[in-house]
Amino acid sequence: MKMLPQRRSSGWLWWMLAYGTLLSLLLGLNRFIAAGKMFEANIALRFALLAFALSIAVNVFGWFGARWVWGFTTLGILAGVVLMFVYASRDMSGWEDLASFLAFAEGVVIGFALGLLAEGVQWLLKRRRRK
Repeated sequence: MKMLPQRRSSGWLWWMLAYGTLLSLLLGLNRFIAAGKMFEANIALRFALLAFALSIAVNVFGWFGARWVWGFTTLGILAGVVLMFVYASRDMSGWEDLASFLAFAEGVVIGFALGLLAEGVQWLLKRRRRK
């Protein structure tokens, strides 16, 4: 995690912009290329809004110094995107959209929960060392 900016630095803004752009591209690729759906601007805009909302949430934790939350949530998002591509490639008679999005959401939630758990453990260990 040495490549990440220091806490409360302006570098997190650039991470947020790059993170949101990359995530919106991946979500769009999944929907319009892998799933083979026709391009719809309103769907693309919704995916971009979702991507930037997740990017803001994740990078705000990084800005505050919660690097474990940032790392585990990023891993969860990556796992969710991979699962989205896997489910989009299956022939599930119309359910692949919903199944892929739910898998993505599950990856995000599990990653975030693991990040919070890791931050809590780190906080307890630091507190224990002080005593």
